Parts: sequence; C-alpha cells; structure tokens
Amino acid sequence: LNFKTFEFRSILPFIEDLKNRGIKIIPSSSKCFSEIEHIVKDIGLNGPFIVENGSAIYIPKNAIKQIPINAMEEGEYWVLKLGTEREIINKKIRQKDFKDYMRFILFLKNMTKLQQSYYTGLKSDSLDRSLDRKYGEPFIWMGNKDYLDEFKKSLNEEGLSIFCGARLNHLTGLNSKGDAMRELLIHPGFKDIMNVDSEDITTIACGDSENDLSMLEIADYAVVLRLPGKNTLKLKRKSNSFNSIKVAPEGWKETLLEIDLIKKILDT
Repeated sequence: LNFKTFEFRSILPFIEDLKNRGIKIIPSSSKCFSEIEHIVKDIGLNGPFIVENGSAIYIPKNAIKQIPINAMEEGEYWVLKLGTEREIINKKIRQKDFKDYMRFILFLKNMTKLQQSYYTGLKSDSLDRSLDRKYGEPFIWMGNKDYLDEFKKSLNEEGLSIFCGARLNHLTGLNSKGDAMRELLIHPGFKDIMNVDSEDITTIACGDSENDLSMLEIADYAVVLRLPGKNTLKLKRKSNSFNSIKVAPEGWKETLLEIDLIKKILDT
C-alpha cells in the first residue's frame, strides 16, 4: 500500500499475474482484521492473512478442507490466535508501575476524530475500521527515545511489547510478524491452508518499518521498501536482500522483479 494514499490498484495486473502463476500472497500487517479483510477482498485474494503485528492468522473457511489444528471459529474464518487480547493489555498497563510512562502516550482510541485522521491518514469508513482492534493499542509517543526504550524493557517483563510502524507505535503482546510467519509455515495443515502440493516453499517477505524486521530476517528473500522521509531499514542478513528505489506499491513490483526466482516463474 502507498504510504500516503494507501493505493494499490496500479499494480493489480501484476498481482493477478503472480496469482495466475501459483505465487501465494499473504498480507501481514499492523492493521486489524476489519481493515485487512476489506483490502483482501478488494485485491481478490482467498487465502490466509496476518493481522495486528502477528497477533492472529485468519484462514477463510472456503479455502481449506479441514479445520486447522488449534484454530478458533470466527464467522467465515478459522483463526490461529497468537497475541494478547486488547482487554488484557489495557489491564496490565493500568498498573502503577507504568503511571509515569502513560503521560507520554496518546492512544489512538482517545484522540478526536480529527487527530485520528491526521495520524492514520484515514477518513470515514476506513478510519472506523482501523479502530476495530482486538490485540493491541496504537499510540503516539510524546517522550524521548531513551525513555521509550526504558518503557519497552518494563513492558517486556509483563509480557508486552511495542512495535514501531510506518505511522504509529503499537502496544501489543510479545507476538511478531515473524512469529506468525513461522507458525504458519510449520503448521501441520500448511499445505492444505495454502492449497499447495509441495512442502518445498520459498518465502519472500516485504516490508518498510521496524515491525517488519522479524519476518524480513527469517524469510528466504527480504524486500525492503523505501519509506518517504525515513531512513531505510537496516537488516542483519547479508544475502538475498533487496532494497526498492520506488515507494509502494510500485516499489513492491520493482523489487520483486529483481528476484531471479520471480523472473523465472513469470517468464515461463
């Protein structure tokens, strides 16, 4: 999605080409279920997707023959829950140990509609969907970085964490996008979930922010997208890593086309 406009339609033909060649696309986002479900239906995907920084994996019932092990039923989906529920998170941060940190936090849920729109870049229905969260609290941090790092350390001791996204910080459990990616890959029903015959799977992770690092480091290939006005992510890995010149969504297409495996599949 484009950082400013959230547009993706300019690369829909490319997405269709990937789908037609058997390449599976799994959205993994800090966005919540309501947001990702809307985007997935717009794109025309019918497979699993990961929400709220790896807090849950949603699998459409009509895309799988058997009930996935450890899955919960939720409407049209089977759900693998990995994160900490929002109510538990809010209960934990009300502890007196966190009182000093709370004065530097402006939660998205407590903002005016104008503030919410300003910080998220969303309006009307899109904004309403973004507030329908189950596993975390987006917020703006108004203190310095050292104090934020100290806050993160204190939260970790309580089983909580903070991820920095492209626009907002996210207060969540100890889950991550990388954890969710790994969970999906090792799941006993993976082949059924993904509708593939082979277990020889090559993974490509694409991301632009700190909350993407966990999956970028463990995927077979990492695609780092340029984010306007921010420094490019630095990865620890040295191989199979690609950086885009363009921003999303064009940067997504540009960089995937640099990967020999993708070029080979599309050329056949």
